[in-house]
Amino acid sequence: MVVKLRWRRAGRRPRPALGKGAVLPPPQPLTQQEIEGGLAAILSPLAALLFAIALWRLGQDLELAGNFFIEDGPLAHWQPWFALSAGLALASSRLNRRSQSGGDGAATAG
Repeated sequence: MVVKLRWRRAGRRPRPALGKGAVLPPPQPLTQQEIEGGLAAILSPLAALLFAIALWRLGQDLELAGNFFIEDGPLAHWQPWFALSAGLALASSRLNRRSQSGGDGAATAG
């Protein structure tokens, strides 16, 4: 049995045909809201990664996990990793809120 599928692309505009010597319009500059939203999207997974590293180091202290990749120095403890994770999560949350509200910094104090 052969099934033929036809995919419809709803809401998609046809691309203009570019001839020889055609000039593309310059790209639109990013707005501050778009930059803040993109930065928040990057910082959230990074905060989760740092939290996982903090749990790994805490697990090694409790003898539940394998060897940690940093043996000495300030980053050989779980507290700096947890603090970095919390700071990045807070920054991501604030940036996400600013990008959703308009980025004017005039958020209501509730």
